[in-house]
Amino acid sequence: MRPRVTSLWAVLVALALAAVASPGRAQPTTTDPAKLEEAKKHFAAGRAFYDDPSGHKCEEATREFRKAYDLSGSLNALKGMAVCNLELERDGEAIEQYTKYLEGKGSSIDAAEKQQIEADLTALKAGVAYITFSTDRPGVRITDVRTPSRGYLITNQYDLPVAGKKLGIHPGSHKFTASADGVPEQTWKIEIPNGGKYDHAFEFDKGKPVTAEGFTKKDMEGDPDEPKTKTTRPVPPAAIALGVVTVAAGGATAGLGVWALGKNSAYKAANGKKTAAELNTLRSSVKTANLATDIALGVTVASAVTTIVLIVARPTKKVPIKASSFMLSPAVGSQSGGAVVGGTF
Repeated sequence: MRPRVTSLWAVLVALALAAVASPGRAQPTTTDPAKLEEAKKHFAAGRAFYDDPSGHKCEEATREFRKAYDLSGSLNALKGMAVCNLELERDGEAIEQYTKYLEGKGSSIDAAEKQQIEADLTALKAGVAYITFSTDRPGVRITDVRTPSRGYLITNQYDLPVAGKKLGIHPGSHKFTASADGVPEQTWKIEIPNGGKYDHAFEFDKGKPVTAEGFTKKDMEGDPDEPKTKTTRPVPPAAIALGVVTVAAGGATAGLGVWALGKNSAYKAANGKKTAAELNTLRSSVKTANLATDIALGVTVASAVTTIVLIVARPTKKVPIKASSFMLSPAVGSQSGGAVVGGTF
């Protein structure tokens, strides 16, 4: 059971909630008159919600006390949140706020008030259970419904970021419902003992990556359909061109070789029969024919080697496979009938 608010404690709470009008007791952390004035208005609204004749409206009061605290840093506003969270059974938040309130007040706190807060803190810490929630989807809200042994259901709501959140939960029978836009709700029921510690994940999109901002555009749109491909190694155009050069140079080499052999035979046949001048002319033509043949042979070998290297080292590529389709259409004539087959490859 959660700590009860005693009659003495009720008096101390009333005094604390009224203290915001006194800057000395409220201990503000800002000197901005406009912010202090606005903080007083929010504090007064929180006090009005708490003192509502129909009963304590702690959720509304907590929101107003939070605004007052954020504007001014008032310890009394901090205590107002702690009192409300105690009644709402948000035990983890109440523990944090009461602890911070005691640290802020230091030695200036009333002895009876300190004794009561410390007693409540001891009871809260003995019973609080901690659950670390996580999720894979942004914008998740958790609704916690506790079923007490008697009395009304106790309901609290928490926003759950993608980074996760640790909550201090009052022990008992709980039903946690996680909801987010566009997905079905998820429910987790559990009986929580005093001091329990749990981890629970609400996973709406298993297998999808998530960022701090939520899903990426690619995640939302899905992966595009990848076309079917096949691996091929096409012969580069340069290799084809050099292959043509190799063939042409090889033909020229063969032709020049025959021409050079003819010149050499003519020189040998004229040797000893022609004049020295005629022999010199024939010898010169033999040298020219041999040189031309050697040049053509060199070109042939160089282009052939380069062609082979280009073909062996050609890269691998993936190319889409064109889908083949066929269509069978009836064909009817005045005196005959049949079918026409058409398609693409």
